[in-house]
Amino acid sequence: MKKIGYVLILVSFFLLGFSFSTKVFSEEAVEMKIIKSSSGHNMIKVYGPSSLQQVYVEIFHKDTDLLAGVHVDYYVLEKLNGSERNVFLINTKYFGNRKDIIFKMFPGSAREEKFRLSDLEEIYVEDGQPNTMEQINGLNIMSFNIHHGKNKLGFYTLDHIGKLIIDHQIDIVGLQEVDKYVVRSKFEDQVKKIASETSMYYAFAPNMRLMGAEYGNAILSKYPIESYQNVKLPGFREKRGLLVSKIHVGDQTINFLVTHLGLTKEEKLNQFNVLRQYVEYFGEKTILVGDFNSRPDHEGIQQIKYQLIDAAADTEEYYQHTYDGIVIKNRIDYIFISPDMKATNYKVIDTNISDHLPVIASIEI
Repeated sequence: MKKIGYVLILVSFFLLGFSFSTKVFSEEAVEMKIIKSSSGHNMIKVYGPSSLQQVYVEIFHKDTDLLAGVHVDYYVLEKLNGSERNVFLINTKYFGNRKDIIFKMFPGSAREEKFRLSDLEEIYVEDGQPNTMEQINGLNIMSFNIHHGKNKLGFYTLDHIGKLIIDHQIDIVGLQEVDKYVVRSKFEDQVKKIASETSMYYAFAPNMRLMGAEYGNAILSKYPIESYQNVKLPGFREKRGLLVSKIHVGDQTINFLVTHLGLTKEEKLNQFNVLRQYVEYFGEKTILVGDFNSRPDHEGIQQIKYQLIDAAADTEEYYQHTYDGIVIKNRIDYIFISPDMKATNYKVIDTNISDHLPVIASIEI
């Protein structure tokens, strides 16, 4: 009977849309470099193949004194010389100013790679200054809840999203309800697939994980994503998050935030409180997008508008619905910008790719 019970549990996981995944390490070569900024905030960058999804690094002083063991499973995709590489960031706080540092990395299940701090290539970066100094004055921004790549009738539509982004010449996209290795979405790494089709950088931040399957928010960007982190939002039902990133756009750095809020009044108000704190912290050059599950008259939306500008303000599409349910239709998806920016165009795209409609804004930065 116990065996039958175990089988039923496993079957239930698959029916719920979760899957196993063993593709977390890679046997391919990795590189390590140190990034030194003008402000002294240095980072170690680990470059691996696109198949590498996590690394474990042990940091030693003089090869014997273990200072820390660091497990990193968040990464940013970089495209170098036509090839995709996953980049993992490790804070130098683990070894401070010590010089004789040894890194033992375990990117594969049965191998070890060793790096010395003194041998690492050093890359110097001016804070807030990207590699390219081209002046860029405008951006096309999109927010889209892709409903794990299915429309409201349940048909799989992921293949249409990349074309939508290209057709509308989008520079930065915030996505919600993104799957990774889930049975309901054909076990695909959805954001990675869209990034490959659009030749964009990407970042993925799962808010739910179960047995190798992941679900959360994502960013696609024409411009390099310098860093990102996933902030867990308070709530007592489905786990929610705020994906916070810094993106180099020409000679500027943009704070780009993506979220998907809860459904109940209490948890939404608590989540809006967190959003406002981050918006206040970042200040200028901030864009906040997402599915807020809140209509324009919601208390939380009104509070956010004390800090940010609704890109749809003063447009004919202010009340245009963005949730396109079979029965219920509401405006719950938004693009907000800091007051130092200006929205020059806003529109809701009529499409049947998802149960939500993508919203697009042209922004002067």
